[in-house]
Amino acid sequence: MREKKLSARFEAMAAFVRAGESIADIGTDHALLPIYLVRSGVSPFAVLTDISPGPLAKARAGVGKLIASLPAAPRNDGVFDLRLGDGLKVLGPAEVDTVIIAGVGGETIISILEADPDKTGSFKKYILQPRTKKNLLEEWLAGSGWNVIGKTTAEERGRLCEIILCAPGEENYDR
Repeated sequence: MREKKLSARFEAMAAFVRAGESIADIGTDHALLPIYLVRSGVSPFAVLTDISPGPLAKARAGVGKLIASLPAAPRNDGVFDLRLGDGLKVLGPAEVDTVIIAGVGGETIISILEADPDKTGSFKKYILQPRTKKNLLEEWLAGSGWNVIGKTTAEERGRLCEIILCAPGEENYDR
């Protein structure tokens, strides 16, 4: 499989994932980031979700190409779990270490995080990349007791994207 080069935005998000962390990519679309994280050996397991069947089909095709390119044994078929659904609703509590929500507006990210506070609080950390209303998201995080662990920016197609690494609750998180 010819590997697509990650954009600077995806590279910046990938840098926030520690080796051995399982991930969920909410709104995965093309699945470039989870495919990269699994293929490179960073993540042992990835849940890929999308609210729409079309983007999930694109993700399934990308995952299929990766699996087909792997040696016959082991094929690693079980490292990807693709799910159709809204936000965190399709995840079990604490099912993965890191949740990635990227490429949607800050208000959409907030609504995903607010939908089920208990489940939201069960994941160790989040990588958030709002396309719009980042100030609104940052204010919500601060007002809701979230611990912002780190921030970085990356340019994509002439646009500056902010990536926020954070954890629910005010306790310190050892990055």
